Formats: sequence, C-alpha cells, structure tokens
Amino acid sequence: MFDAPLLFGLLTFPQMWLAIPLALAFSFCYAASRNEEPKKLVRHALRVAFWLFFFLALVATILYFVV
Repeated sequence: MFDAPLLFGLLTFPQMWLAIPLALAFSFCYAASRNEEPKKLVRHALRVAFWLFFFLALVATILYFVV
C-alpha cells in the first residue's frame, strides 16, 4: 500500500530542495515573457509553478514505484 514516509524520504536529499527556487525562478521568467502587468504576471507564475510542481511530484512518484 501507499507509504507516505517513504515517499517524503525523497525530500531528505539536499539537492531536492534546490528544485523549489529553481522552479519558482523558471515560472516567473516564463510568466514575465508572456505578461507585463504585475497582477497577471504573478497569477500566471503561480499557475505555472503549481503545474511544474505537480508534474515533478508525479514523475518522482512514478520513479519511486518503478525503480
């Protein structure tokens, strides 16, 4: 069955924590290339960051169960 502590054990690697600011910086740069208004820029950046973290977590979960 699903064992949450093992899945969250992936976050014990210091390199995994570097993915958070990298993903946020990427999402803000991507949003800035599409929008100029600050409100739209932040909203778009948060939306991109959500999807980016979602897919990163999905891939990590798949790799955890496959490998």
